[in-house]
Amino acid sequence: MNIDERGRPWTDSGGGPIVVIPAELAEHWRGTLPPVGAEVPEGWSWGTPGGPECDYDRACDPSVSEATPFGGFGWVEVQGQPVLVLDSEIHTWFEADEADSGGGILVRSSADGADEDPGSVPVQSWHTVGSDVISLSDGRLYMFDSAYNGAADPEQIQAFDGVAVIELGAGHWRVDFATNRDAVDFVRFRPSEARRGGAAAQP
Repeated sequence: MNIDERGRPWTDSGGGPIVVIPAELAEHWRGTLPPVGAEVPEGWSWGTPGGPECDYDRACDPSVSEATPFGGFGWVEVQGQPVLVLDSEIHTWFEADEADSGGGILVRSSADGADEDPGSVPVQSWHTVGSDVISLSDGRLYMFDSAYNGAADPEQIQAFDGVAVIELGAGHWRVDFATNRDAVDFVRFRPSEARRGGAAAQP
């Protein structure tokens, strides 16, 4: 598992998006492999017109997304649940919130000299993009190169630059996004209560 010198989980990609997927869904992520049961034409590979759409294809063109100067945010569905994708080959790490509320922030590095401090984000800049809450039963997120297939055990995921395991805890987590003045992208996870019927409550 990837842990930097400051104890932060991190990963990168070989050129495409990064997927941030609940641990309980990770074994269903197929990367550039065809979907289970799909009819595969001879000579098929990911992105081939007329063939099946693989998970990597979907990560490269999510149905819900927001572009940013050096990256972007988006969502795809896996087993009917929202899964986060982060556009572009960008070194990404997770900084845990040491406060009692828990959670933390994904930071995506950018140009040399950029301000990568989450505190550099104006309060009013935080916003949602599509899904605003994810539910975790296992309590962990796996973050890795979306071109690779996942697994229930992160040690079995053979992704470019390895796997980051993010420990949030079981429950509902509100997801917000922001980009600071230096064009650095951030994703924030905070505890959230769920309303009756599964809709997200306001934090």
